[in-house]
Amino acid sequence: MIIRPLTVFEREAVKTFYLALSPEDRRKRFCCTLSDDTISGYVDRLNFVRDTVLGAFDERARMMGLAELVRGPVASEMAFSVRPDKRGQKIGTRLIERLILRARMCGVRKVFVMFLSDNTPMRRMATRAGMALSSADGEAHAQLELAPPSAQELAQWFFEESLSHSGYFGTLGMVHWGSLVTQSETAALQPLKVPAAAA
Repeated sequence: MIIRPLTVFEREAVKTFYLALSPEDRRKRFCCTLSDDTISGYVDRLNFVRDTVLGAFDERARMMGLAELVRGPVASEMAFSVRPDKRGQKIGTRLIERLILRARMCGVRKVFVMFLSDNTPMRRMATRAGMALSSADGEAHAQLELAPPSAQELAQWFFEESLSHSGYFGTLGMVHWGSLVTQSETAALQPLKVPAAAA
């Protein structure tokens, strides 16, 4: 699995990911069921420079999950979503770990997550991350105070970030190369069309 920050040039990929969610998955991600137009407008307003959007990708560079960190004056909000066919593989856990680490590296001192009380996977993720939980009126709130990073952690983080980017684009190149090879092999197996002899 490769986890890396997305850029403004990948806005459409984020939109495609969210629009593919079922009504129930949209309800769990956004705490209400949103229309396609509302989701599209939400993604159009994402600030990829100020905030962080992490993508989790499989071995064929296909997006499996998304995590967002929206910066706030006192605390920064996190949100998560994992593709239905990829759940149960600790993708959400890896995303929350990486997002909390990135928040620390960016100087954030407190993070929180708002989610519906019946969103059991999100509750488990927050608990594993050591977040303090509270619930009221069908909604849950989890928060965590963050410690500043050490110099060693900063150095390790920069190293891992560079690896995640190179790993993703290397994987993407291999997938593209593989598809080209497959196409050329398929073309080679096609029978040659012999032109009809002139009468």
